[in-house]
Amino acid sequence: MFGDYVSIYDFQQSVEDGATVPLFYENRTPELQLVNPDLNEDIYNLIEAAELDPEQEAKLERELSRQYHILTRDDRLETVAQDIVRHFLGRGFVGKAMVVSIDKATALKMHDKVRKHWAAERERVEGELARFAYRLSEERERPENRELEAELAKRLDVLKTTNMALIVSPGQNEIEQMKRHGLDIVPHRKRMNESQPPLDEKFKDPDDPLRLVFVCAMWMTGFDAPSCSTVYLDKPMRNHTLMQTIARANRVFPGKHSGIIVDYANVFASLEKALAIYGAGRGGERPVKNKKKLVEDLRKAIEAATAFCATH
Repeated sequence: MFGDYVSIYDFQQSVEDGATVPLFYENRTPELQLVNPDLNEDIYNLIEAAELDPEQEAKLERELSRQYHILTRDDRLETVAQDIVRHFLGRGFVGKAMVVSIDKATALKMHDKVRKHWAAERERVEGELARFAYRLSEERERPENRELEAELAKRLDVLKTTNMALIVSPGQNEIEQMKRHGLDIVPHRKRMNESQPPLDEKFKDPDDPLRLVFVCAMWMTGFDAPSCSTVYLDKPMRNHTLMQTIARANRVFPGKHSGIIVDYANVFASLEKALAIYGAGRGGERPVKNKKKLVEDLRKAIEAATAFCATH
């Protein structure tokens, strides 16, 4: 109305200033989903309109049954949950992580499924370590075996100490609504209401074992937990909502090299558009880079280090 912007402080500038860390993107969309789903614009409009109440959720399911059922199919959620466990335990910087689902029921299902696969992985690691105990001492003392045993012990520590929580807004008739899905939200709601310290404080505290939260709308805007380094996106999103959500992972924290966005809902096209509107730096440089770039950088660093050693 009054001319161009007076001043713009964009994602790229904040990274250069050290106010935020760079973000990397990784697509881990399960094969079960369409490779390039032509997600109906209505799905975005309905989800963005408000935190969905039961009537809106029913309308979403009714009007967009094809896309909704693809994203909420039980076998697909199992695949995603198993992958989240594998990915979370394989990160260099442990930190905290958020799993973003399409609605309240799916967030609760994802919480339950991740806990199940988490328990299975803990059992597997405990079994591996038990087998180490029965090995001959000279075999255990081999450098490669000692290294593997140390890695397993570290993994088991994360598996034993990590806490998880469901974070969703309260709704009318939510108990009956969740029961229709075969889910029990009562203990989760009790914990959300009665936790001391409150769950948001626990998640913000880097020393608290609450490391993994399951959300659908809460905590995605105006909520900062600097040690949060990973956002698992399993919800169609776009524009400023998408930008606000990915920004949960870009806060500066000691030992945190970067944030990572793991995409299960194939939001890449929406991310490209959102970055063009809100995130491009001077010269159009994008602040969110493909994770493959890290592999290229690592390869170059190894080559440089090898060349340096060769000259000495």
